[in-house]
Amino acid sequence: MSDARADNSALRAATWRLAALTAGAVTIVLLVVGGLLLAVVSREQAAEARTALRQAVVDADDLMSHPSTVGVWTRAADGSQQRSPSAPAWLPVAAAVDAVSAVDLGPTDERTVRRNGERYRLLTVREGTTVTQATTSTDPQSDEQHRLLTGLVVAELVGLGLSVLLGGLLARRAMSPLVTAMDRQRRFVADASHELRTPLTLLSTRAQLLERSLRRRDATSDEHAESQALVADTRRLAEVVDDLLLSASLADQPSRRETVDLGALARAAVDAAGPYAAEQGVQISGPDVGESPVTVLGAPGPLRRVLDALIDNAVAHTLAGGHIRVHVTAASKVTVQVVDDGTGIDPAVAPRLFDRFAHGPGGGRRHFGLGLALVREVVQAHHGSVEAGPTPGGGATFTVTLPRTEAHL
Repeated sequence: MSDARADNSALRAATWRLAALTAGAVTIVLLVVGGLLLAVVSREQAAEARTALRQAVVDADDLMSHPSTVGVWTRAADGSQQRSPSAPAWLPVAAAVDAVSAVDLGPTDERTVRRNGERYRLLTVREGTTVTQATTSTDPQSDEQHRLLTGLVVAELVGLGLSVLLGGLLARRAMSPLVTAMDRQRRFVADASHELRTPLTLLSTRAQLLERSLRRRDATSDEHAESQALVADTRRLAEVVDDLLLSASLADQPSRRETVDLGALARAAVDAAGPYAAEQGVQISGPDVGESPVTVLGAPGPLRRVLDALIDNAVAHTLAGGHIRVHVTAASKVTVQVVDDGTGIDPAVAPRLFDRFAHGPGGGRRHFGLGLALVREVVQAHHGSVEAGPTPGGGATFTVTLPRTEAHL
């Protein structure tokens, strides 16, 4: 995928990430508030139950006045026992009575007991030789806590859904100016490149005419060198403009696909680069792919630009007398290799080799412009990959791998 598509994907990912963060923040707030509410309710219920039991112990003399939710049993100093009408049949609990009757323990015992599948809060108090037990069921409180928890879960789910929706809307609105700015930037690049192409073509033509005129006039070597440098510079400038146009077109027209014979495309690229390579004293050979077409599904123009850029890069980094070989092989995927025996790849540059306008060590004049960066963009837009590595014996090897398709030419 191209940088433009990568930028769009990054913006979409950022939008969803912002929505997720908003939803997460709302969820955490609801969880904290719900947890605090449940803790407060549980604490209040426990305090109310404890207060009711203590009040029942204080009012033990009037057993008939106790509410039906609290059961009371008491044993007087003479051993007589009494119980309130609401006291359960299993009251008293002997273990609690023994606990408060022990000399080395305090006169009060609080515990939770389970009887007949129900949980009870039990308070046992000893005053002198009189022992009183009061108990109340905690199941109604547990049921109320369960209902509260269910309500909190439902509210959490509803809040989560609403927060995702609201977060998505807010994130999209927040990202909208950035998306608009990026679209305007791409349109500006495309428009500016289109506007520059015509004057650059005229400039290149005039530079070539000047160089030929100087050659006919038998000008000095310095004048020849300057005119040739002017022609080369205008050619390079035109290539940069073409690269900018290609970068913009990858964002706007990524889906114009057809069956492309990559072997024939590579042969055409090698033939076109032959004269320029010969001027540099570099020999180019290949590809030898036989008669059967080696086809991929893609856009011929951008794929040809990939081959041109890789061959041009190889020529630029191969010394006079060197050799460049182009290989095209087909198996489950199609592989194109541009192999040279030139200066190789500086390890310090390798991690940034496919970055736009990357510079060599020390920030000198040697740079890689848009060419290799656009190679990666075009290849990724065709669902392929590109790698660079050293050639055994010296030089560099660039490998492009693309999905293969059946020939329909």
